[in-house]
Amino acid sequence: MKLFPISALAGAVIFSLPNSLSAQEANSEIANTFSEDAEQIVILGSRRPGRSVVESNVPIDLIGEDTLQAGGFTDISRQLQNVVPSFNYYQPSLVDGTEHIKPASLRGLAPDQTLVLLNGRRFHSSAILNLNGTAGRGSVSVDLNAIPSAAIKRVEILRDGAAAQYGSDAIAGVINIITKDDSEGGAISVSGGSYYTTVDGVPELVGVQVDDTGAVVGNGSSRVAGVYGDDISRNDGENYTISGNWGLQLSSDGYVNISAEYAHANRTSRGGYDDGDTYPKNEDGSFDLREIDADRDRFYYGLPETESYTLLGSAGYVFNNGIEAYSTVTFQDKDSLSGAFYREASDEALLIQEIYPDGFTPRILAEIKDYSVLAGIKGSADIWDYNASVVTGKNTVDYTTSNTANATYLLDTPTRFYGGELASTQTTLSFDASRYIDLDILYSPISFAMGIEYRQDAFQITAGDEEAYTNRQMTDESGNPIFDESGNPVYPTNSLFAQGAIYFSDAAEVDEDRHAYAFYVDVDSDITEAWNIALAGRFEDYSDFGTTLNGKIATRYTFNDDFALRGSISSGFRAPSLQQQFYTSISTNFVDGVAYEVGTIASTSAAAVALGGEQLDAEESTNYSIGFTWTVTDKLNITADAYRIEIDDRIVLSETLGDSDDEAVIVQQVFADNNIEGVGAVRFFMNGVNSVTEGVDVVANYTAGTVLNGDLSLSLGANYNNTDVSDVVATAGPSDLFEPDQLFARRERERLENAAPEVKANLTANWRGDALSLMFRTNYYGEVTQPGTTQEGDVTVDAAFIVDVEAGYLFTDNLEGKVGVNNLLDKYPESAVITDQPNPGQFDYIIPFPNFSPYGFQGRYAYAKVTYSF
Repeated sequence: MKLFPISALAGAVIFSLPNSLSAQEANSEIANTFSEDAEQIVILGSRRPGRSVVESNVPIDLIGEDTLQAGGFTDISRQLQNVVPSFNYYQPSLVDGTEHIKPASLRGLAPDQTLVLLNGRRFHSSAILNLNGTAGRGSVSVDLNAIPSAAIKRVEILRDGAAAQYGSDAIAGVINIITKDDSEGGAISVSGGSYYTTVDGVPELVGVQVDDTGAVVGNGSSRVAGVYGDDISRNDGENYTISGNWGLQLSSDGYVNISAEYAHANRTSRGGYDDGDTYPKNEDGSFDLREIDADRDRFYYGLPETESYTLLGSAGYVFNNGIEAYSTVTFQDKDSLSGAFYREASDEALLIQEIYPDGFTPRILAEIKDYSVLAGIKGSADIWDYNASVVTGKNTVDYTTSNTANATYLLDTPTRFYGGELASTQTTLSFDASRYIDLDILYSPISFAMGIEYRQDAFQITAGDEEAYTNRQMTDESGNPIFDESGNPVYPTNSLFAQGAIYFSDAAEVDEDRHAYAFYVDVDSDITEAWNIALAGRFEDYSDFGTTLNGKIATRYTFNDDFALRGSISSGFRAPSLQQQFYTSISTNFVDGVAYEVGTIASTSAAAVALGGEQLDAEESTNYSIGFTWTVTDKLNITADAYRIEIDDRIVLSETLGDSDDEAVIVQQVFADNNIEGVGAVRFFMNGVNSVTEGVDVVANYTAGTVLNGDLSLSLGANYNNTDVSDVVATAGPSDLFEPDQLFARRERERLENAAPEVKANLTANWRGDALSLMFRTNYYGEVTQPGTTQEGDVTVDAAFIVDVEAGYLFTDNLEGKVGVNNLLDKYPESAVITDQPNPGQFDYIIPFPNFSPYGFQGRYAYAKVTYSF
């Protein structure tokens, strides 16, 4: 284990401490519940029974139902984005599968470096591998939105490395979602809203310029000259959610709690108008006059159209012998419809204008099904407490692309293609046992816990329609296939395969699984009345990459009733996902009459191994944390924690090797030396880089007391976070033929380093009277850079304040209504139209905002909500 380098960040936390302080931590926006939250028992951080937030020796956020529900969003990801400074949730567009299950992360690390638990047990990941140019590229995330917000009692967020306690993925921390267990009562809620926004910096194209003869004026060879007005105004994204929660008593010793949610949202449009040519030019090179009236609002750039049905049921029953049986079941059926790039009638639709006379925009439908089943028993046997459980979960994504074509089939082309299915399954069996051990030399008995775990993961890719990934070759009058002089097949067009579609060929089919065993020990004790130490160790054995052993020490020293220091050091790991190891997406190109497969391949395939690929190893981390808790007065409490996270052998996606002429010569020589045929330019995952992340979290809560005949509370949270890629360690080829920058280019390095703003903070004020309640919240997002291939191509998203307001009224003891506005000031990142003046490009209008914007680019959102409790 490495020694803790006391950074300037940690030093700032230590040396800024006053001499006499007091300890209490409570992270909730409703200040009159601070004390209750601080004393509430939490599951995370230690297996010592009965530990509260105030007693924890690691930083834990405790977010209650009221805090989550404040604001207009009904999905857990955006709710957490608004209240947890270290939590980031990007909302990119035109990024294929990532648009349908968006990744979330802690502390600027990858989405798969945060462990997600549901009621204390591991929750399965999604099937989607994020391959596009967004934050979290190359990672697999958990779909938090598969859990209905109406079912959530509270969320616990452990902001510390915890792989030595909970296993793989817990490098940035752990999110534990606790669901409701009421045996009576419930609530029904109906909410709806819409975006009312002016798309800042994106002018509306109100016409096309014509000259004195009525001919269309061009803006270059393939763009028309537009007539532009004011910035575009949008009223879109209309949505509504109907949700309910109902608690039932199960005999006299049990409960059943059921939550259900239906949600529908129309798409939003945040792109400008496309001034590209729509139709083939006339013989004299002039534009077709149909360009004047062409529909130019034809890109799906914004939030997708979605519809979902989500259920969660939990139950518990205590038998006469004290044994408790428990279960949690989740299910979601979700359709998400997005778009691909528009195809002009002058280009991809040239030979099929009878089908698409005005061109076409492919529409990608992702049909997502997600379920999990948890069942277990817990109880006591003599001096031991035990908990045994099994949980299985599965996520599937089926792709279908409509309003498209494979132009090589000409007018015989289908216009709807089934692209195939991704499926990810996880099953975990756990047994935990704990007891106390008395030692006279210690102030308190030792809390001793141990456990074993068995986990099985599976990943499948199923191929789609053959017409999506094959092309129809031209034939002569006798029906014989036509080849060119080099022996390559001749097609009627260069627009190959199903346009804009997500598809998997039969060569990309995957059916892989693995298993792992784990054993852990956890010890926690008060050495003295003031000093607590917790130790943890975990051994795991994976069937693919091997074994790993990790440890953790955490401590807390209470100086007096009001102030305490805490800190931890731990090692951790993240096992490579099966998606990273085996995801395959290839197409076939012909060169000199030879078919070559190009695309993403498994790191252990023969072609990847020849280029230096190998069995992926686990990422390894070392976490350091030091901080304090301080109750300044009985109304004000503050916590601060500095951290450093060192990660070695991070798993990254290589550049495509062989896609340039000089690289192609090297790659083909390597393949020839290894007797590999039929493979061209490829990319694969590798343990490629090391990184260091440093930061500070600060949380302050203030109870102002009675103001204007109501209770006023204030909360402030802030996160400073910086990630640097310290080393590029990957090599490829038998003689290291490729330089590190060829394997992991500047843009990919910058994506890791700019996955989150350096500074993110939120300030919330809550006021509640007898019937009226008011909420004001502002989130500050620091500057973020979306990297380009060169520094000149970087796009900077400036720092911004996003303001939310809400007013509620309690009509009766059971009926409450709320209205509010998110992003009240209608803030957007600076558009590319403005940035690239005086000559903005075609795609500056179409895709004006960077996907790295940490607060998105949707604009002002107004909503209303009615809740009836019973």
